[in-house]
Amino acid sequence: MRRIVVALLAAVLFALPLFGNGAGLAAPPENPSIRLKTATFRPSAGERPSLPPGLTIAGYAQNQRGYYIVQFAGPVEEEWKAQLAAAGAELLDYIPDFAFKVRMNPAQARRAESLPGVAWVGLFQPAYKLSPNLVRDGVHLYRVRVERGADGGLTRAAIAATGTEVLRHEGNVLLVAADSAQVEAIAQVLDVAWVENFMLPQKHNEYGAGAIIGAGTANTNGYNGSTQTVAVADTGLGGGSAATAHSDIPGSRVVSVHNWPGTNDTCWSITDDGAIDVDSGHGTHVAVSVLGDGGASGEGIGTAPAARLVFQSTENWATMKGLCAASYPSGYYLTGIPSDLRPFYQQAYDAGARIHSNSWGSDAAGDYTLDSANTDTFVWTHRDMVITFSAGNAGIDANRDGVVDNDSTGSPATAKNVITVGASENDRQGNWHCDAGLSHTACASQGGQNDLFTYGTAWPDDFPVGPVGTDPSAGNAQQMAAFSSRGPADDGRIKPDIVAPGTWILSGYSDLYQEGYDSSTNPRNNTFQYDGWGFPLNRYYKYMGGTSMSNPIVAGGAAVMRDYYQKAHSANASAALVKASLINSAVDLLDENNDGANDNDFPVPNNHEGWGRVDLASATDGSSRFVDNGSGVSTNGSASYQYTVGTNGTPFKVTLVWSDYASTEAAAKNLVNDLDLTVTAPNGTVYRGNVFAGGWTQTGGTADRVNNVENVFVQSAGTGTWTVRVSGYNVPSGPQPFALVVDGASGVSTEPTPVPTNTPVPSPTPTTSTVMHVGDIDASASGGGNWTANVIITVHDANHTPVANATVSGSWSNGATGTASCITNSSGQCTIGKSGIAKRTTSVTFTVGNVSRSSYTYSSGANHDPDGSSNGTTIIVAKP
Repeated sequence: MRRIVVALLAAVLFALPLFGNGAGLAAPPENPSIRLKTATFRPSAGERPSLPPGLTIAGYAQNQRGYYIVQFAGPVEEEWKAQLAAAGAELLDYIPDFAFKVRMNPAQARRAESLPGVAWVGLFQPAYKLSPNLVRDGVHLYRVRVERGADGGLTRAAIAATGTEVLRHEGNVLLVAADSAQVEAIAQVLDVAWVENFMLPQKHNEYGAGAIIGAGTANTNGYNGSTQTVAVADTGLGGGSAATAHSDIPGSRVVSVHNWPGTNDTCWSITDDGAIDVDSGHGTHVAVSVLGDGGASGEGIGTAPAARLVFQSTENWATMKGLCAASYPSGYYLTGIPSDLRPFYQQAYDAGARIHSNSWGSDAAGDYTLDSANTDTFVWTHRDMVITFSAGNAGIDANRDGVVDNDSTGSPATAKNVITVGASENDRQGNWHCDAGLSHTACASQGGQNDLFTYGTAWPDDFPVGPVGTDPSAGNAQQMAAFSSRGPADDGRIKPDIVAPGTWILSGYSDLYQEGYDSSTNPRNNTFQYDGWGFPLNRYYKYMGGTSMSNPIVAGGAAVMRDYYQKAHSANASAALVKASLINSAVDLLDENNDGANDNDFPVPNNHEGWGRVDLASATDGSSRFVDNGSGVSTNGSASYQYTVGTNGTPFKVTLVWSDYASTEAAAKNLVNDLDLTVTAPNGTVYRGNVFAGGWTQTGGTADRVNNVENVFVQSAGTGTWTVRVSGYNVPSGPQPFALVVDGASGVSTEPTPVPTNTPVPSPTPTTSTVMHVGDIDASASGGGNWTANVIITVHDANHTPVANATVSGSWSNGATGTASCITNSSGQCTIGKSGIAKRTTSVTFTVGNVSRSSYTYSSGANHDPDGSSNGTTIIVAKP
């Protein structure tokens, strides 16, 4: 593991160019591009990508359903999508700009070309399936995703027929060992959607939370997380049970402890030790940082000391085999983290957790991966689930200029809908005490205090020169931790989102195999548990560092925010609202480059700290106004709000966040639903989202087409009425809900009344409770000769609550014909069957045409399928 001392994973760096959000409706670009990771080209301008000959196809057989790209003429309208689906096309992933990957046969492709709004139809070439980052020298491990709705068994067989060794098959993801030629053969397999490098996830807490990010003030004001449950996914928890977690986490606050050991295969053999935390003590440390209630003197207190805990233990000893043994030595790994993260999150959600804390990831260097996409999908379908990720510990100064380099954010921290957390420095005001009685340490000779090493002393190859290399690892809360991974994401998105202290964090020490306190070592590896940074305070608390440590502080902060909204406003805050609240109140660090001068060389937003350091005291002081809009806006739709500024010259801050529809790994730009933030001052001055210089919004600028976080921070606001407008520029998978947080206003209600706009809004605008969509489609088949296909449809409202008595209607195609309907039960489910299908027919397709119920509005653009077996509207049923 790359950085033992910093607890195994961290965050990102950024220097943001001037960009912004358009006021009113922006015209679509002339000759829009297709933006894939492997190629960018403008079809309407006659451009075509140059692709390797072994990674292209000429077309499909007459009745073969294959994969195409359909590009629309501009921002996507629902009518265009409906016409394309009616032509027999199955819409899959959105591809920028204004395009979709679709499944259809050549005749349907020809019909699609003639549809209104369609600008271009082209083949989705095998070359587009391969990550540009693939390691291609010799045999390596790769992760292969099978396209949703396709037959995973047939695809696996086709991959194996290329000579590729399939090591594992979990859901729609395969782990394979292949050489370069086999990788190209895999790309030629029809239903393979994506191939990326396989990387084992790695592990990436008191004074930092209470004093620096204002948790102590928020807790004193009653916002301590008591209404919230936080899930922590990590190595293990103390002795492996609620009763043996840690003295600061009483069993009464532990909802459940789940063990995820992983499975034995040709890659490794797992020794399942349950949920105990024996190697690094990482999981116990981060859990106490989230919600520990502290020792007698307040030591080790977490950010949300009254919250409840759901713990998911993922670490076990793995004995490596075959090719995996050549890449990884046997040892403790996070073997339990599944290939598809959605069931992982679902378990926590079902147990009542609405915050999910993750201090782990892979060194993806800014790439949007399958894990990123699956995480975004889960938040899209569970709008009130806040997921936090540590950004990574991959920050280095490779060019030896004394400043940490850009582009090192890990995955899934590159997801759009998570809160990505970087690490700033801790400042304990001189309190770095250690246990002088430990004979195996130098604590006594150091006067009972830990030595605060410099970054260059600890990691001379990573930080070879000053100022960052000569900077102490703690003591200045205005500085970044040098190891913290930097941004941006590869598509230019701002990462990390926020930062919190991540050096010398004092938190829980797992009570197993402690050197100096216990007589025996861990029999598995004959070593004691990791002592942490420096030397422990005592047998209950030790210091650790990394973005692993800053992340749980923010996860606890998310629990405090949700607790605030629940107690102060009786509101079940969405993930977008929590993220907007933390960003809008964040503090701009003054010495991000660690040169010892608080001169703010990198004002927010930047690649070091994102939007700044968390400030819970400000976020929960009741001064902000908020909107948590569940009905959303569509393409060309908008919503406007008015606020009053009563004092001249004060800052006026607005943050817009939306939990976006998941992107595809193949896309070069990962924003799907593109909203615009516009703020108009009383004198008519217009400010657009994300047009920044010197840490404050400037007039002018161009539309931000990259981020799903947009801000307007006016340094000196004039008195009078300010109008905040959210508009939909391109919403291909909507309508898109959003959250707004406004600070600096007075004299208005918490949710101001929308004011009319000249931009069309869907009429009538449905309320959250009256919007419904398909929340899941599952298929099954039975029979020997002639066979029967069954489709189970689940209907949800915008809060993902089942909708009963809804009529679902649709049609059969591609091997079956006819229409059918059913009425949902109290669980929101109903079944449509098709019998007597000819035995020569290998599969049939069912497409939902409409969902109706009195007083409800059907939003087909919100249809989805959590398990990825369909796109939420169309599903393929394979012959049994």
